[in-house]
Amino acid sequence: MAQPKKKTSPKSVKRRSAKRQPSERRSRRLLYYGGGLLALVLIAFVVYGLITPKSSTGSTSDAASANKTVAVKMGSLAPDMTFTTVDGTERRLSEFRGRPVMLWLFASWCPTCQAGTIAVAGKFDQLRQAGVQIIQLLLYNNLGYAGPSAEEFAKRYAGSTYPSPGWLWGDASQAGSYMYDPKGYPDIYFLISKDGVLQTMSSAPNVTMKQILAFAQGAGNK
Repeated sequence: MAQPKKKTSPKSVKRRSAKRQPSERRSRRLLYYGGGLLALVLIAFVVYGLITPKSSTGSTSDAASANKTVAVKMGSLAPDMTFTTVDGTERRLSEFRGRPVMLWLFASWCPTCQAGTIAVAGKFDQLRQAGVQIIQLLLYNNLGYAGPSAEEFAKRYAGSTYPSPGWLWGDASQAGSYMYDPKGYPDIYFLISKDGVLQTMSSAPNVTMKQILAFAQGAGNK
């Protein structure tokens, strides 16, 4: 004869729910801090990697070889580069001389790029009012991995700020990608003064937003 099922009292349900909640909160905290740690590690690699000589093994592409003599050095003029906007127009970085520029090279499969784009979109009005021109470019061939196009990425993560003339989206040329990102980091940006001088190199705008805003408020206009 089947035994009657025991009824679950509301109190026992609450107790089990209370036990689950701290665990869920811990999981969310781990995800949050883990994501922040990943961004900080990426920043460290970007800053350290580009100031450390790179040992060359094997052959390099023609674009990389052509740009060996071009230095991307903080405090110096930003080397010119070409890119193609999402509407197919070819532009040059030098066209924006006279305005502070945030040049951001990214891979569309990169998690910090997604979080960073959302963060920049949240501060876009402030950056636009300060006259900062954002140029966000997909690295050449998306660093060899599949992912959405620059336009698809912008529509997904930039929200209502897309499209805007103050935030250009497009694809970096092969030469430009190698010049500004020779080690192939998936998330790297440069803050360039209105005189065309490279002031800052960093990564993960969702973590480094304070320095971007400080640049917008004064440093970029010197």
